[in-house]
Amino acid sequence: RIDLVSATCLTLGLRGRAGPVAARLDLAADAGDPVHLTAWDLRRCTLQVPEVVLVCENPRVLEAVAERGGGRTPVVCTSGQPALVVLDVLDALQGAELRYHGDFDWAGVAIANRLVAAARLTPWRMSAADYERGLAGATLPLVGAPVEPVWDAELGAAMRHHRVAVHEEAVLPDLLDAIRR
Repeated sequence: RIDLVSATCLTLGLRGRAGPVAARLDLAADAGDPVHLTAWDLRRCTLQVPEVVLVCENPRVLEAVAERGGGRTPVVCTSGQPALVVLDVLDALQGAELRYHGDFDWAGVAIANRLVAAARLTPWRMSAADYERGLAGATLPLVGAPVEPVWDAELGAAMRHHRVAVHEEAVLPDLLDAIRR
């Protein structure tokens, strides 16, 4: 690492145990406001470990969760390919059930594979059936070299068959409905 302050992890609804960083997190969670955490913050605060944390790829998902439910649902956003500080946050949350949702494209599958291995998270609403439900109205071509999802071979087969990418924003209403349950 070059420094402890430039890379951030976008979060929602996380809380800390004690000190000024914990106070900032608690205020933001109570207000339903997203917070960018740095490695500096993580040095100065132990995160409380909630029962379940949603991990998403796209900041729009976190924003929509904040708009819909404030800080009640803890969310960590990778903002695409996760920076080291994102992995540090996920490591600090070990013990929580980490549920990951990302894009149904080859880059999204690669990110999910990396996070399954590095952070022991569980793909959530990322099955072949979820992908096929998301195809309605999807028109983006699936480009690049295929990447096999380590959690669902049928998903990889469905994506190769349809050759259409389904981004998180396209299934956002379904994700928000599933969070409420």
